[in-house]
Amino acid sequence: MVNLKEAWILLAVVTMILMLTLYFTGSVLAVKKSSSSVKTSSKTTAAHHVKGVKVFRVHTVPSKVGVGSTFGLRGTVFNNSTATITFANGTCTSPLSITFNKNVMAEPQTIPTTCKAQQVTLKPGGQSPILSPKLSGITYRATSPGTTNATMTFKYGATVPTSKSPISDSISRVYTFNIRPSGSSPVTSSQPSPLKLPSP
Repeated sequence: MVNLKEAWILLAVVTMILMLTLYFTGSVLAVKKSSSSVKTSSKTTAAHHVKGVKVFRVHTVPSKVGVGSTFGLRGTVFNNSTATITFANGTCTSPLSITFNKNVMAEPQTIPTTCKAQQVTLKPGGQSPILSPKLSGITYRATSPGTTNATMTFKYGATVPTSKSPISDSISRVYTFNIRPSGSSPVTSSQPSPLKLPSP
């Protein structure tokens, strides 16, 4: 009878440890859906972190990328938070910084001197298209075929109702896409079409 009671106590302790472990590690999630995954990270200058800012509907422009072609990444930022966020409009500077794990080379470009930087302001519930590159000084060129991961970091400022000073924050998302061999199908190598952004 004593051994059975000790076994139940041991089982209860192990169960509690597992539940606590899952509770504290459950805040880091990776979601995989249709060859793309989402990861959120926070880098703040204050004790705040804005939760609810998302980048979704990510795709390459053009939709089919082949070796030797230039391309961009387009998506939509959605402000599902209680804060008002602001970010560069993507005309002169991009709110996105992108790194690729392989198969892509970033080529520096000259930004036109006539470009005037502007900000997009998104209130809670607002959304806006984003594109990189546009006139951000970088062109992405596919260098070899294969599956490629693009880590996109969206940087923005936020005005939080509980704080008087704005904070800087960012979220990251990994987008997976395929680069085709150069002779497999015709691929447009022109720059992405202009992106219409809401007025500031």
